Amino acid sequence: MRRRQALGMSRRLVVLGAAMAIAIAACGGGATPAPTTGPVATSQPTEAAGTPVASASSFKACVAFDTGGLGDKGFNDLAQKGLNDFKALGYQGAFSEAQSSTDYAANIQRLLDQDCNAVVTVGFNQSQATADAAAANPTVAFAQVDTSWNACGPDFTCGNADDTPQPANFTGLDYQIDQAAMLAGDLAGGWTKTGKIGTYGGQPFAGVTRFMDGLYAGVKYYNSLHNTTVQVLGWDGDKNGTFINGDNPWNDPAKGEQLAKQFFDQGADIVHPVSGATGNGSIKAAAAAPNHDKWAIGVDNDQALTLPEYASAILTSAQKAIDVSVVDFFKSAAAGNLGGKDYEGTLANNGVLLAPFHDFDTQISSDLKAEIETLRAGIAGGSIKVCTYLKRGC
Repeated sequence: MRRRQALGMSRRLVVLGAAMAIAIAACGGGATPAPTTGPVATSQPTEAAGTPVASASSFKACVAFDTGGLGDKGFNDLAQKGLNDFKALGYQGAFSEAQSSTDYAANIQRLLDQDCNAVVTVGFNQSQATADAAAANPTVAFAQVDTSWNACGPDFTCGNADDTPQPANFTGLDYQIDQAAMLAGDLAGGWTKTGKIGTYGGQPFAGVTRFMDGLYAGVKYYNSLHNTTVQVLGWDGDKNGTFINGDNPWNDPAKGEQLAKQFFDQGADIVHPVSGATGNGSIKAAAAAPNHDKWAIGVDNDQALTLPEYASAILTSAQKAIDVSVVDFFKSAAAGNLGGKDYEGTLANNGVLLAPFHDFDTQISSDLKAEIETLRAGIAGGSIKVCTYLKRGC
């Protein structure tokens, strides 16, 4: 059994200005173009060189899921897939599920008590619990989905006494999903029949608002090319938007259905929900439109595949290759690497991507497809930045 140990150095994470030291960039780019709908990421979040520290049968990989739970068709399920793919290689595995934020620390400790060698926590809300556990268990490799470490400390200023070095046993698994969502926004701009697109988030954290940023930027990009005035409802491209908040932002499909109908009543015909299983209710509302004239853009997963009953309304999804980065982190930990640096998923390394158009593929014009591909190549190559098209700028 592993017990928490008091360490001299204080290690903290900050999520979007709250009392934790995690900084998530608003813009990012890459260097090598990759197909818009090509395979998911295969780059490793940490170095995987070296000889495994133990046999597969004795190394245990574990995941602490966020609220919203398994079956969310999103980031929890993707992290579970990563764990299952790693277990399929012959390794042991375990997981815990959180019913509320008060479960985070206890869930992580429960996994440590099962002698887990590597632990992935899912979601930015687990930042403090993950930081505390990493500090107390320096021989265990920790990673956190939707997080990067801010080495400059809580004041975001490098070179002073507040700097907080990244722990040697922590890996942030971060995704520039705004890049993929910008492609979806360009598609939405070219598809909408009403000229209005709605979006909302579960909570106003960067792991959520990046999707909304990308959608907004993609619509503005489309407008700039076509001299159109397509509008985004629910996000202003800066810091103001529609969020569920409350005690259950991630697992309330009825609320998601209600919000989608509100956007539709305001004239939107496409909705992009960023709220876990809550958003599944919005996709359901689009699929149920009596004239089949409402659509949705999914998040995290290719939701036309994970929600096949609503696929008739899902134009595409802005995807994160969470499963690949999780299994690669476990491989790296099994090879003896505890962490100490972050992984960033981008369009350039296929860590984020635009899902296939499935049933809509033949309905989307070749010109719009070419435009999306040009945008993808520009973002991946660094000549186009998402933040250029945001209200707040870069």
